[in-house]
Amino acid sequence: MKRFSALCLLALLSLPAKASRLERGPYLENMTENAVTVRFRLDKAAPAWLSYGAAPDCERFLTPAPGDLEQKITLSGLLPDTTHCYRLYLQADESTGAYKAYEGSFTTFRGEDKPYLSFLALGDSGSGSQEQMEIARQMDKFSPDFVVHMGDMIQSGLDADADAQYFTPYAGLLARVPFFLALGNHDYGRDFKSPEGRGFLKANYTPFHSVPLTGLPPHYYFFDVGNARFFVLDTNAFYGAGFAPGLEAGSKQYKWLEYFLSRTAKQWKFVVMHEPIYSTGAHGVIAKQLRTLEPLFLKYKVDMVFQGHDHDYERTVPVKEGRPDENDGIIYVTLGGGGSTIYVQRRNADWSEKFLATYNFAAIEIHDTAFKMSVYNKDGDVIDTLEIQK
Repeated sequence: MKRFSALCLLALLSLPAKASRLERGPYLENMTENAVTVRFRLDKAAPAWLSYGAAPDCERFLTPAPGDLEQKITLSGLLPDTTHCYRLYLQADESTGAYKAYEGSFTTFRGEDKPYLSFLALGDSGSGSQEQMEIARQMDKFSPDFVVHMGDMIQSGLDADADAQYFTPYAGLLARVPFFLALGNHDYGRDFKSPEGRGFLKANYTPFHSVPLTGLPPHYYFFDVGNARFFVLDTNAFYGAGFAPGLEAGSKQYKWLEYFLSRTAKQWKFVVMHEPIYSTGAHGVIAKQLRTLEPLFLKYKVDMVFQGHDHDYERTVPVKEGRPDENDGIIYVTLGGGGSTIYVQRRNADWSEKFLATYNFAAIEIHDTAFKMSVYNKDGDVIDTLEIQK
């Protein structure tokens, strides 16, 4: 990394070329206290340059990118809990050499010494519907530290549909906060249960996303923010996805999950997944998944599970082994109303505290031992709240 000026940047460009332009992004992923990955797509393979620094010194450092169509630049050595600004320069025509294609900012994560954080959560958004756009506009009003998504980002799973259903609706947020994604069954493509689905994820998802190298990318991983750890799982094998990693007892993913759950000393433990453990919605409960995962979550005192798949909003009371349990139970929150067609409730259960067949997303704040969640509909109205004091 070198300090530079705009004049130095122009001098770097010696070969005349027509201007390249952004087709996707920039979007942020895989953030930590001292690093972040900036990704973007160009209309043609071409070099790019990213300048950045602690705000307002946006040109403190320069990092070049090779002449590729898909660009991935990892910035490391950043200051924790610091707002950084960045500028993306692309190759221009003969007269200017380079031009500034984008300017934005982001704030790196806090360490455990600053036990407070905020994030948004949603799922099952991939539709391109008007309702998805309305939810996205409401989300853009917030300034969270990050966003978690419970899967089904793209209805078809195809990268050809990703701009319309993911990158464009959340463009403003994606450029300033990282998204942490759980895979849903739709993200495996329409042939997720058949041999024809082999290689689908590798062709349509994996090349375009960066996740922490704490598990098996892009399927499962964990990340830390402040005094919280988030476990992002791939539960799609329980739903019949032939090329999803298993999560049955004894599987590699199960052993990974138990190992890191048992060694996590964070104040808060959250799980992010697609298929729900507890749900009264259209899909309901997958018995094998419930039998496999609930004992693990209970044993290692998971605080809350964020789930999708059912296109609705539902919050359980603290539940243990199918019964309300205020002392040892876990709260399960379904946030599957990000934009796809809404489902109605199919059954009743005494552990279901609230069910709403409506579009939704949640905004969560944690201040040390205090947790507050506000759930919003597409009009920006609060439809549910939850506060927990540990």
